[in-house]
Amino acid sequence: MSKNKSLALALASVGLAAPLAHAEEPASPHSVTGNLTFATDYIVRGLSQTNKKPAVQGTVEYGHASGFYAGVFGSNVSWPADGWEPAAVGVDGSIYGGYSGTNVSASYELDLYAGLRNKFFGDFSYDVGAVYYWYPGKYQLSAVPGLKRPDTAEVYAGLGWKWLTAKVWYAVSDGVFMVPDARGTYYANLSATVPIGETGFNIVGAVGTWKWSGEAEYLKTTASTPGYGAKNSIYDLVDYKIGVTKDFLGFNWGAFYWGSTADKTYIGTSGGTGAAWGNRFGTNIGDDTFFAQATKSF
Repeated sequence: MSKNKSLALALASVGLAAPLAHAEEPASPHSVTGNLTFATDYIVRGLSQTNKKPAVQGTVEYGHASGFYAGVFGSNVSWPADGWEPAAVGVDGSIYGGYSGTNVSASYELDLYAGLRNKFFGDFSYDVGAVYYWYPGKYQLSAVPGLKRPDTAEVYAGLGWKWLTAKVWYAVSDGVFMVPDARGTYYANLSATVPIGETGFNIVGAVGTWKWSGEAEYLKTTASTPGYGAKNSIYDLVDYKIGVTKDFLGFNWGAFYWGSTADKTYIGTSGGTGAAWGNRFGTNIGDDTFFAQATKSF
């Protein structure tokens, strides 16, 4: 977080013999902060990024007193390969599985971001910036018409008041997390972190909606994909989260319940129906779930 500029200049004359007080050195306008998080699951917009498995994550951020900031976030993930590799036994017919010949190998995510945030009118704040989600790995995507790498660029803008924050992310890349023709997809979120008196506990709540734009080639009704006849809007969802956090023993601990309507999103195929957010293991990554995390800041 950016620090306010400090100005300490004291002039004192206590009696004629009292010396003039010296001005203190101004605080540095630069700061570097970071954190390390251990989580039982990595969930983004109501969707598990690790197939319901644990994650280790870290953030390093530079901040300036002007409000400018830039940083990098990293985490292990499994969803690119889970979604697009050939289907495993027990797959539920999801459009995310069964593409023989695809070869996707990516096991971690790096997010590069920068922006400007500040307070105004006392309790109000703003935050604007851009983020690039990068998934280093191997991608042989020719077996799926139009399929993109998962790397995605978004711009975002948010307004806050005390413990309440509203924020919107807007995709500016054509490919959005492997889905092609999706520029203009946006995610809007309203979140709150409310302290419970002097107990040190905070109630955390959030609700968001993800609206997808465009029409992926692999979803169209063609000779090679009969029966889909769908647009990217099949990925639309609403997600919601409720939980509690508390600082204890040098960590910030949190326990949450996170759900979404992704478990109710289906697409008709020539062979039946399947969850749009299913994966090759037969898991719907948008199913409601409990998870916990511990974060150490430095």
